[in-house]
Amino acid sequence: MISITSLQDTQSGSLFLMDCSFLSSVRYCCESPDTVCLIFSEKPEDLPERIFLMPDGRQYDYRAFIYTLSKDSETCRLQDGRTDGSETNVQGGSFNASAEKEYYVVRGVTDDIQEVRKNFRVYVSFRTSVYFDNDSKEAMVTIKDIGCGGFLFVSDQKYKPGDTLSVVLFDSRNPLLVKARIRKLRPVRKEGRYGYGCEYIDLNSQSEARIRNYVFQTEVLQMKAKES
Repeated sequence: MISITSLQDTQSGSLFLMDCSFLSSVRYCCESPDTVCLIFSEKPEDLPERIFLMPDGRQYDYRAFIYTLSKDSETCRLQDGRTDGSETNVQGGSFNASAEKEYYVVRGVTDDIQEVRKNFRVYVSFRTSVYFDNDSKEAMVTIKDIGCGGFLFVSDQKYKPGDTLSVVLFDSRNPLLVKARIRKLRPVRKEGRYGYGCEYIDLNSQSEARIRNYVFQTEVLQMKAKES
């Protein structure tokens, strides 16, 4: 049984199918760093085995996590906990602010959090050139995060997991050209855009050292900016 008693103890987010199409808004709570409870006002039917969960917040516009869902839902009783008499809209319907009601909970488990911990990354935003092995033309994409194991770029063009490419990292004064492979298609909140999680291919020690140094320096600068 879910441990929370009020919807005020939950967070809001969006669910996406594995093709990155929008499924629904949702309320959820995290039972642990790797498990989540999705909360529905009506019993969910035909949920897929795997979904993307994107928490609300600008920092998650380019970050979503893959969860494998349980086959069955559980029931629980929750109340909003507010006293102003208004209603709260949640996926599947609206909730009376003062009434306790039965909800349906579907649990999910993810490996994405562990992967993020293992491959530390920093959030950035810069335009750069990529060259796909199956296309001789230069394409422009926006890098949204970069780490020692790979990076995420967004584009209004559709690519496929498994596509290989060369990408120019850093600035034009001291560029670094590396090979990469698209591992996962990722949803983004911007309509008409797509996110692509990539892993490096055949990264030599010098290139790896440059990327590690860039990630470390960027983290330090971002921390100083927050403190100031």
